[in-house]
This record gives sequence, structure tokens and C-alpha cells, in this order.
Amino acid sequence: MIEKEIENILREFAAVEYVISDSKAFFAKFEILHLNQDMMNHIQSKLAPLGYKAVISNLSTKTENGAHADIVILKIFSANNGYHDNVRPYQFLPEAKSRWTWLSHPSVNLVLFVFTFIVVFITGAATIINREITDEWSWITGFQFSFALLGILSAHEFGHYFAAKYHKLNVTLPYFLPGILIPPGLFGSGGMTVWPGTFGAFIRIKSPIMNRKQLMDVGVSGPIAGFIVCLFVLIYGFITIPDKSYAFQFYKPDDIYTGVPFFHFGNSLLFSFLGNTLAGNRMPEMYDIIHYPFIFAGWFGLLVTALNLLPIGQLDGGHITYSLLGKRQKYVGYFAFIAILVMGLLNNNNNWLIWAILILVLIKIKHPPVMNDHEELDRTRQIIGIVSILIFILCFIPDPIYLKGYTK
Repeated sequence: MIEKEIENILREFAAVEYVISDSKAFFAKFEILHLNQDMMNHIQSKLAPLGYKAVISNLSTKTENGAHADIVILKIFSANNGYHDNVRPYQFLPEAKSRWTWLSHPSVNLVLFVFTFIVVFITGAATIINREITDEWSWITGFQFSFALLGILSAHEFGHYFAAKYHKLNVTLPYFLPGILIPPGLFGSGGMTVWPGTFGAFIRIKSPIMNRKQLMDVGVSGPIAGFIVCLFVLIYGFITIPDKSYAFQFYKPDDIYTGVPFFHFGNSLLFSFLGNTLAGNRMPEMYDIIHYPFIFAGWFGLLVTALNLLPIGQLDGGHITYSLLGKRQKYVGYFAFIAILVMGLLNNNNNWLIWAILILVLIKIKHPPVMNDHEELDRTRQIIGIVSILIFILCFIPDPIYLKGYTK
């Protein structure tokens, strides 16, 4: 029946309430986050092969719990019976042009990547081996660290990018964010960077997500792609790792036992397993892993993967959890947020408390709905979602960075 075909078309991106007909036309009522001209053009292109056109019969907006949605009634009719001649098409107001359109130009992405590469390279060539910018650099270490770390981040972002392209979504190239570089002379030092030399990267998806299948594909592709590259980096790093004494060239071992706290890096199940299995007695102490470019890049890659897979709001884990559970994602999100607060308070760790603030202000706990919230995932995507949860468990670091001192 034609009603069913029309309903299937609309369910690709909207929650359809009904499709009914009279002697001249069909009427479809559905709910969508925001109806605009591009979306109407999309509907028309789907109806055209059936020989039908659509006009808006009624358009209203509802507000519920602070969220807005358009309630639409479409009048759908045969393109050949002349019925539409008496119907006045709905006139959308032109979309306001943003002053920030220049940010979408690929040159912006390229410039940001180059700056990020420079800061990450200096981090590897100087900072992580306890040298200042004015000292002699270790160019090999710089290239090892920058290619490893940016390879992991690039795989993550391009995983999202190509998944969005597969679903024909309007998506930007990745924006890489350079880290902090302290130039020579500032604070009386020879200059340094704040490791790891980058604040990460992100992409922007400008199209609305139509359904939970798209949300799962786009959400899970980045963490899995980044995780695979991170796994190769760590395996190579642990297989080729030198003896523990390698790190002693960057500081005096006796300086550890002064009682002054210094930075330690937390462990994860996967990092511990790979280190003990592949490196054995060459496995460095966790406070020394920063001096090993592949190991440190891999450690940071696991941390980024775990943070992105937190089942909260607009993080990748929030996308995945919403795809699996729908609106029930909010309960998992609240639990995860409480766990973050508890870890921050129990470990006296400001990093988790800062994350809690970012979640409340920017990321949010609840995931917003997709266009068609009623379409269930297929079994393959459900399995992929469960795999991503297992990756999160393997990569998660309860206390990523903390201070600790030793005395003899």
C-alpha cells in the first residue's frame, strides 16, 4: 500500500504518528527536531520515484523538558493530477548566514594540523625526555612520538569522518587542537611544552542524525579505529622497548627518594597486560613511561579512547549507549557521572572533578534524541556496541595522573 511506502520514507528521519488518506491526497503527521528546506527537499526526492509530491499543511513547535521539536502535517498527492495547483507551498525563512563559515574551509584544518604537529613534535623531541626547547633535540624521538600520537588521533577522527560520509551526512574534516607551548625566556626557562602537546581533535557533523543506526555507526567508528592503531603502537613499543636503565639518562634515580611528589601515570587492564606480556622485566615504572615515545603515545591513546567511550551526553560512548538503549541512556549517564564524582573525591583527583564540570556545562549527561527514535538496531550493530563497551573496560584508567613521593 502507498500509505506504508510513504510511512517508511518518513520513518528514515522522523517519528511518524500516522499516514491517512482521503479521495485526493494522503496526510502524514510526524515529529522532527527541526524542519527546514533541505529536509523538505530530501522528502521530495524520496517521494518523486513514487510519483508524489508534498506540501506542508500544518507546522507547529512543541517544547518539552526544555527540548524543542517541530510537529508537521504533510499533504502528499500525485504529481500528475493537478491537485497541487491549488495548494500554496510553505515558505521557509532563509537560513541566516553565519560569520564563522570560513572555519569550514580545509585550509583551517590544515593550519591547525601543522601547528599541532609542531607542538607534539617538540614534546617528543624535548619535553618528554626532560630537555628544554633551547637544548639539543632528539629528532628521532620527536618523529616517533608525533607520528604515533597523531596517528592514533587521526584514525579516531577519520573513523567518524568516513562513517558520516558513508551515511551522506554533512561533516567537516578533523580540527586538531595544538597544545600549550611555553617559548624560551618565559618564566626564565629555555622553553617547553605541556605534554602531550595537543588537546585532541574533533569533527563537526552539520546534518541531523536520522536514526539510531547512523548514530551507532558514526559514534563507534572513531573509538574502534583509534583503538586498533593504538594497539599496534603499544605492541610495537613494548616489543622494542629497551632496558629500564634507558630512562635513567633523563634524571638521577636518587632524586626519586627525596619525598617530593612527582607525576605518576595510572594503569589500565590492557596496558598492564601488554606490558607484562611483551616487555616482561623490561617494563618501566609507570612514572617512567613518559620517556618512551611509543609507550607514552599508546598510553595517552588508551586514555583518550576511554574518555570518549564514557556513556555520557555527546561523547562517543553517549552516542553508542543511546543507540543501544534509546532514552534509557540517561540512567547510565547519571550513574557514570556519579562514578566520576566519587573517583574525583575519593582519589582527591581534580582531573575527574574538572571533567564533571565540563560534563555539566558542555557535554551534558542526557543524549539528545535522533530524528527517528523508534527504529531498533540490527544484531550486528548491537554486537559492535557491546564490543565498544568491552574496549572501554580494557582502556579505562581509574586514576590517570596523580602525584606521589618516595623516601628511602
